[in-house]
Amino acid sequence: MIMDLVHSYRMVRLAFASGAVLVSCVVTASCSSASGAAAPRPVPPCSLLHAPEVRAAIEASWSPGRQGASEGDTDAIGCTFQSSKGFVTVWSSAKDAEAGYQSSRAAPAQRPQQDLSGAGYVGYSYTSPGNVQEVHLLKGAAYISVVVGAGAAPGTARHLGDLIVARLP
Repeated sequence: MIMDLVHSYRMVRLAFASGAVLVSCVVTASCSSASGAAAPRPVPPCSLLHAPEVRAAIEASWSPGRQGASEGDTDAIGCTFQSSKGFVTVWSSAKDAEAGYQSSRAAPAQRPQQDLSGAGYVGYSYTSPGNVQEVHLLKGAAYISVVVGAGAAPGTARHLGDLIVARLP
């Protein structure tokens, strides 16, 4: 049931972000590469966070991360950790990374936000009324989001985001 809720929540968010990216592409005609170069690939999300780190942040027994593709965004790759307390999912995307990040940051439902920008990256965090914590990071061509739905202490997603941003190229 939790995974169904996570999936539904993520699909709504991805549909909104994908629509904004599509509008951006139509308006700017910047979706295709003039050089014919291959689009950047997402960073494998399971390489960015590990179960012992999740366990240290949220005391529980966590499954190893399981990687899977998003149904709504063919470029996004997720890595989900599960426990009796809930879930932690890391999403990685590279195609139109900046547009996807800006779209998520502009979403009215993502308020209030806490700025997490640092040297070489930009980011923000948001906690939903249902206590689902999110961190969104943009570093180079990588757009990473972390979703913590484990009833975790405030700042948990930010801590995990700090670990992840340090590993991004």
